[in-house]
Amino acid sequence: MALVIAYAGLVGEHRRRRRCRVLLVDETSIRERHRYVTVLVNGDTGETLAMVPHRSEAALSGFLAAQGHRWQKGVKVVVSDGSAAYAAAIAKRLGHARHVLDRFHVIRWFAAGLTAVRRDVQRRPEGSKPAFDPAVFRARFLLMKRPDTLDNAERARLEGLFETHPRLKAAWDALGELHGLYLAKDRKGALEALDRSADIYDTGQIPEFSSVVDTFLAWHEQILDWHQAGQPSNGRIEGTNNLLQVLRRQAHGFTNHANFEARGILIA
Repeated sequence: MALVIAYAGLVGEHRRRRRCRVLLVDETSIRERHRYVTVLVNGDTGETLAMVPHRSEAALSGFLAAQGHRWQKGVKVVVSDGSAAYAAAIAKRLGHARHVLDRFHVIRWFAAGLTAVRRDVQRRPEGSKPAFDPAVFRARFLLMKRPDTLDNAERARLEGLFETHPRLKAAWDALGELHGLYLAKDRKGALEALDRSADIYDTGQIPEFSSVVDTFLAWHEQILDWHQAGQPSNGRIEGTNNLLQVLRRQAHGFTNHANFEARGILIA
């Protein structure tokens, strides 16, 4: 392991010398439900730059500071999840770059509104069996599909469901418009889709979407900058994290961060 750590250190140093225009930031666990590390990947090359202990503001800020002012200036776009700690470090060290929220996490936040409506709609009167409306419950995965991806049979199934539960249709339409933030060609189109979703929310049929509205207001700049930053994705780092989790399972978990980072850099 001493040889592996030494060689991985050389590889990591060589990678960090190159210009990194798009920086991807995410977290992964070093052991199941225990210690975490912050993973940093070059979005242009897909190479792992480092795996820093912890997932705090200090962890990310310390790594960025160690790379020097010139390296920091070369970063034009940073993609991360909705971590407030990461956002604080990015604002402190990479304030000149566009900070973009990964769309996978954003859509998951948006979908939580529809899930809340579906769970309320599917409840049946107390004492009824089954406790949940079977038709609504079985459609839970279908409801998560984008309108433009449905086939005729799926569309007909949803139309029948919406006739019985109009509130569910309002939630599905609102989520479909929120998907439009990313289907739009530019920022203007994204704002138009957002306005249409807001009009549905204003009808008062889907109060569960209030949390979605609050989340969007808190992160609207990072969400809408997706178009301005060239539509970046965290796909490369999600792939890296999958490899790291395979590595962790094969080793039955790591207790030493240096060993995990060395092995992780060499496989990704």
